[in-house]
Amino acid sequence: MIIIPAVDVLGSKCVRLTMGDYDRKKEYNISPLEAALKWQKYGAKRLHLIDLDGAKSGYPDNFDVIKDIIKSVNIPVEVGGGIRNNETVEGYFNAGASYVVLGSILFKDIESVKPSLLKYEGKIIAGIDLCNEKIAISGWKELITYCFTDAVDELKHSCGIKSFIFTDIKKDGMLQGVNLDLISKLSELDINFIASGGISASEDVVRLKKLNFPNLEGVIIGKALYDGRLDLRKTNDLLIQD
Repeated sequence: MIIIPAVDVLGSKCVRLTMGDYDRKKEYNISPLEAALKWQKYGAKRLHLIDLDGAKSGYPDNFDVIKDIIKSVNIPVEVGGGIRNNETVEGYFNAGASYVVLGSILFKDIESVKPSLLKYEGKIIAGIDLCNEKIAISGWKELITYCFTDAVDELKHSCGIKSFIFTDIKKDGMLQGVNLDLISKLSELDINFIASGGISASEDVVRLKKLNFPNLEGVIIGKALYDGRLDLRKTNDLLIQD
């Protein structure tokens, strides 16, 4: 299990949202590129880049910012946020992204991105955002009735998606600890997954590691890193020692 720092880009700036609410954003005095280089320097093995403008508009508004980050680091980068067509998927992979995260489009019009799912099999990650275990789409503004376990089965068997990111919306940006019940349920699924939402301190990360879920590949951490509540280097050392 690895720690994956998040770099969220809004208006070309590095921000964090609380529970996905754009009206509850916190802007940091560091550029997205500076943040990415900082987390790489501190031992990150992978980065999670999100275009928050794109998540709202459906267009890669911060493409150039994200491209510069990808070109400037030498660790794998996963990119998400408003990626809703094959052209954008292709653009990010051509820019050097290691993985592309697809979310809403998988539930709204999956047929339109089937070419990307086939061409980049193993490199497309399904981003599933959960609110009380219900799937939220369209920037977390819309809940759908599709059971997330059924969604996982469909995406895995029909679309060849092998990796998933699950975000607990109620925990995102709240710094209140992770939802262990949800992560335990996710660990029972026959998939590899990354968990996001709620990490507040190194103790949360160590606690997850000790649960020994073999299919939990990593945890995405945002606000705890930017607010200085979690030291990336020290926490990575704790994971190695455990």
